Amino acid sequence: MGTAETTMPESRGQLDRVLVERGILDEGRLARLQEIRSSSPQRLSKLVVDTGLLSTDALYGLFADITGLPLWNGEGEAFIDEAFPVGFLDFNHVLPVARDGETWFVIEDPEDDGLHDMLLRLRPAARIAIAPPQKLRPALTLLFGASGEDDAETLLAAEDIGHLKDLALEAPIIRLVNDMVTTGVEIRASDIHLEPSKQGVSLRYRVDGVLHSRQAPETKDFPAVVSRIKILADLDIAERRLPQDGRIRLRTSGRDVDIRVSTLPTPHGEDIVLRLLDQKQQSLVLESTGLTPRLIELYRRNLERSNGLILVTGPTGSGKSTTLYSGLAGIIDGQRKIVTVEDPVEYEIPGITQIQVNEPAGLTFASVLRSILRHDPDVVFIGEIRDRETAEIAVQASLTGHLVLSTIHTSSATGAIGRFLDMGVADYLLASSLVAISAQRLVRRLCDECKRAELPDPAIVERYGLDASKPLWHAVGCPKCSRTGYRGRTAIAEMLEMSPALRQQILHDPSSSALDSVAQEENFRTMIQDGIERAVSGVTTLEEVLRVAG
Repeated sequence: MGTAETTMPESRGQLDRVLVERGILDEGRLARLQEIRSSSPQRLSKLVVDTGLLSTDALYGLFADITGLPLWNGEGEAFIDEAFPVGFLDFNHVLPVARDGETWFVIEDPEDDGLHDMLLRLRPAARIAIAPPQKLRPALTLLFGASGEDDAETLLAAEDIGHLKDLALEAPIIRLVNDMVTTGVEIRASDIHLEPSKQGVSLRYRVDGVLHSRQAPETKDFPAVVSRIKILADLDIAERRLPQDGRIRLRTSGRDVDIRVSTLPTPHGEDIVLRLLDQKQQSLVLESTGLTPRLIELYRRNLERSNGLILVTGPTGSGKSTTLYSGLAGIIDGQRKIVTVEDPVEYEIPGITQIQVNEPAGLTFASVLRSILRHDPDVVFIGEIRDRETAEIAVQASLTGHLVLSTIHTSSATGAIGRFLDMGVADYLLASSLVAISAQRLVRRLCDECKRAELPDPAIVERYGLDASKPLWHAVGCPKCSRTGYRGRTAIAEMLEMSPALRQQILHDPSSSALDSVAQEENFRTMIQDGIERAVSGVTTLEEVLRVAG
């Protein structure tokens, strides 16, 4: 164990580059290993050992070069550092060692920046060394006893949670997290992203669908910030190796805010996303979605049906669920039983029964649907159709006297038909059950204070069939819109109502091109056409419509 400086390493995550530079891998083999990684949680470091490209000792030699952390040579006297619970040290494979009047922490995982930072947070003068499992674990067993991984987790839960809570309950950390959420609410952010990397931590707010960077917490404070968020969301603060999802409800700036928390492990710490659901800001009526009066009328007409399947499609964050919630809120009359199955329940609506799935406990969309159909609901809302079983139950329910509403991830209305058929739903059942399919996106609204109108370029007129005498509007930027030219978002959408011709087309040729041709013959207005109409009217810009839906 040398005397190399062991403050924060500056060159993590470079294993793939070094493997190629030193001739251990060529680009082709690296690409194949990365393809394997994309379908499994394994790191590249584990794959190169498992495939026999490197021995464990050789791998750790590379890590020593990459990170600047010295390899432990077995010297020094192991001891239990009272600053850390035994369960924490054992679970994370950390061996405290005293040598030449200095404290060293020998760790097994050179890629775990979060662990590195936490150790130095409580022992700033300590040094870090690395050691492969076959060398480190016997020393851990001698120090802590043969507790095994399960016992280590138990110790961690019993002892370390309290210690991590102490870190997270420091006044500066509480204030930092509170200020972060308050800022998000004040600037109308939909999401807050905390992203650790080898360069540090970045903090970004998604406002009107676009991410904006702000000053992030210091790297040394990041573990405590993550622990604080996990405590508020009732998550396991000791679990840093698996994704977790939770929920926070709080009141800030005079508003009740519902926050969905998602954590994701990365080589440099946990990536945190906070999705802000501002209950005061969100009005669950169809008019507040920004849909045109024509589309609102189509929604309301189809929601009055007694049975059938209505779908809303689009990517994550396109407002699908909000549109369906708004539709549901409009049909609550006390005469129909409405049941929702969601993951998670985003908005609590009086007058309907809402159920949150819990897949680890076996409470899946499909299992809940089978049970609630025995309760004879009139309307069923399924948060998302993800698999064949759920799709088949939804179709069968819509054919047996229930109105079924759901969302699905496709890019267009006609694309949803192909997605159902790909899941294995019979074409004749789908043709009989479908009532309407809507696809939508959210575009940024022009700031009314600074937007500017100009006659369109002739090439634009010809390409999109515009009226050359009517101006198009452009974003400028002013203090009111934070110099972006936009303020708020609105929906652009298309709705495909099923007709006899479309039902016949599903049975004969359900390709998107064939379905689009039939729809066009019936005066179907596409999402792009809806967006261009909104751009001409000054609601948004043509550039924004094409960015989102082009």
